[in-house]
Amino acid sequence: MSLPLWAVLIGAGALAGLLFVLQILKARQKRVRIAAAGLWAQAARVAPLRVFRQRFQRWLAYLLVLAIALLLWTAGARPELSPRRDTARHVFYLDATAGLTGSDQFDRARRALIADVRATEPSRRTVYLGDATGTRLLRPGENIALLNRRLEGVKPEARPSDFSRFVALGPVDPMAAASEGERTILHYYGAWTSGAAARPAAGVERVWGYLAEPVPGNRGVVVLGARPAVSGAADRADILIQAVDARGAALPPEELRFSRDGRDVSMTPSVLAGGALILRDVAADGSLFGVRLARGDAFPADDRAALRLPARGGLKVALSAGTPAALRQVVGLDAGLSEVAVDQADVVVRRADEVFGADRPAFVLSGTDAPAFRLTYAADEAAPDLASESETLGLADLDAAALARRTNRPVGVESDAGARRGLSVWSALFDQGGGFTTSADFPVFVSRSLRWLSDPEPWIAYAAAGTTLVDQSDLYGLAADRRLAARALNGDLYLGGAGQIRIGDLPVSVSLLDRATTLDAARPRPADMVVAPVRGAAVDLLFTLLVLLAGLLLTLEWRLHQRGVLA
Repeated sequence: MSLPLWAVLIGAGALAGLLFVLQILKARQKRVRIAAAGLWAQAARVAPLRVFRQRFQRWLAYLLVLAIALLLWTAGARPELSPRRDTARHVFYLDATAGLTGSDQFDRARRALIADVRATEPSRRTVYLGDATGTRLLRPGENIALLNRRLEGVKPEARPSDFSRFVALGPVDPMAAASEGERTILHYYGAWTSGAAARPAAGVERVWGYLAEPVPGNRGVVVLGARPAVSGAADRADILIQAVDARGAALPPEELRFSRDGRDVSMTPSVLAGGALILRDVAADGSLFGVRLARGDAFPADDRAALRLPARGGLKVALSAGTPAALRQVVGLDAGLSEVAVDQADVVVRRADEVFGADRPAFVLSGTDAPAFRLTYAADEAAPDLASESETLGLADLDAAALARRTNRPVGVESDAGARRGLSVWSALFDQGGGFTTSADFPVFVSRSLRWLSDPEPWIAYAAAGTTLVDQSDLYGLAADRRLAARALNGDLYLGGAGQIRIGDLPVSVSLLDRATTLDAARPRPADMVVAPVRGAAVDLLFTLLVLLAGLLLTLEWRLHQRGVLA
């Protein structure tokens, strides 16, 4: 924090007076011969070590100490010399997003920003950082030293720019400036494509303070997503990948490298129409799947991407003695389900009058006096959306009218809360003559119901920086998973920069995956887009010079003391 000029002068005067008092109180040697030890007290009274009224002799030492102290005091007070009077209001925006991630682009933009801010009148400037929240770095009137401190450790994030949104919704108010008879100048530091895409209001003058250099041969990964395997294996995923060059043409498979949990793996993708690649039947084991360019470039933000696959391993099921034969057959044929003893099971199947696996999530066969389908959700979960859950369980295509005619009862879906997840279904639907067991919906319903009971991890189809996170547990639409709902806002969870995050107990890997950013990084800057010359110094020259001069004087004092010139 800086001090006003009057405070600096008062402090300098106080230092001069204090050092003068200390100098005249300085201990001086005086030789006194004493005949007996009993005379010490009398000698001390006659010749005290510190006295006030003596002729001041050491002016050189005093002036050197005073000069060093005043230099350090002035440097620490950081008085900011105001530039010439400016009637314009200046708003500075440092776009800390993907456009400045290449080589030393962000450092160069930061230096240009600090130099321009230093050359602007403190009361007429405001500085913003283009992060996820548009942080205000410097308020009007604050010293430039605070900007240096607040920018320490700041790095650009691999995500699309928010500058257009900042201009549309931010604090740049040309009407307020017009009412005060002043101009508003918006200084931008970042990628030229992001700056040009914004549309400032009438009355706002845009100035290019620094624009990142283009990377003509840029290439990047623009698509990385996963879905349940088309083969039907519940513990497998199909992964879609696409990387493009500077012209937007898809890169061939040999230009990419794949990894699982950081270890390179050899995979052979199939090429789809349009050049996209697909890896089929990849194990959905909760690992981190990564893809990167075989050869990087000067724009590293899009050179790699990663996606956390869901943990969808085999499900252990315990079947009670009363389990219908048709249901046993589905469990036996599904490669993702294995029958185990009840004490090892993830879920159990039993009739309503059995106590088999009472402490496990259960698929319960009930009588027709209960609802046809009843979902029980755990107390720590949000109440399920029955339409969404019915779709997840495979009930959306169920011919409810035909079932109602066969059972002579209405068929419906209800839900309630309980200690753990559960699903109650009419046992009559599993009779061989009921018709339900012979339909194509039956094995799908059984398989999905048992997996729903195990409360599997959500299926994150993709996680792109600068977008909302979509939970598509089976790619049937949004699902109300409690791990996502805990941090969601109105059903949407905004993802910031690329990297590893956690949503509750769920790990999520976020990647840039923005085609526009990849292509824009390679585009040359228009000839009419001129960067304004830097107006000030990028470092605090006054502070540096004062500290340097104080150090030189301190060295001089030490040398004079060594030669006996100073006491």
